[in-house]
Amino acid sequence: MNTLAASNGIDRAGFARLVEQHQDKLRNFLYRYTRNTQDAEDLTQDTFVKAYRNIHRYDSKYSFSTWLYTIARRTAYNHFRDKKPTEALEYDIAAGADTPDVEAAQEDEKDWVWEAAKKLKPDFREALTLKYVDDLSIEEISRVMGKTQTNVKIILFRARNQLKKLQTIENPRKA
Repeated sequence: MNTLAASNGIDRAGFARLVEQHQDKLRNFLYRYTRNTQDAEDLTQDTFVKAYRNIHRYDSKYSFSTWLYTIARRTAYNHFRDKKPTEALEYDIAAGADTPDVEAAQEDEKDWVWEAAKKLKPDFREALTLKYVDDLSIEEISRVMGKTQTNVKIILFRARNQLKKLQTIENPRKA
């Protein structure tokens, strides 16, 4: 990644490889904010343009994806600044099951979790998504969300507790 931060310019081929590597996950990340495929694609493109123009600000001691997700998050917030936040947290996580019955049960549980997550505070939903869908570390989540690592851990703890409470209320047999 150090090839990107050349003092006289940018290695376009290197940046193109980074775009190819990150565009699908980034588009999915933005789709969860927008719930609109076209908006997600537009915001993905905007994010990469901003990243390209500001590559000189990237600090290579941190993960490129964390820096990129931070830009994407801010781009999405700026895009919808005047709109009411949307309810967006539906994501298809591939479930590996041995039998169709087990797979169906896992799918039902997964659907319930993400439906229940829609009832949580936006920070809770975002932290859960970054952790369990995008598989980011606590450190990366803290940079993306602009919060301390301790705060992220607290948010995740509270979000999981809220999900457990919702499960107890909505389906006491599974609790």
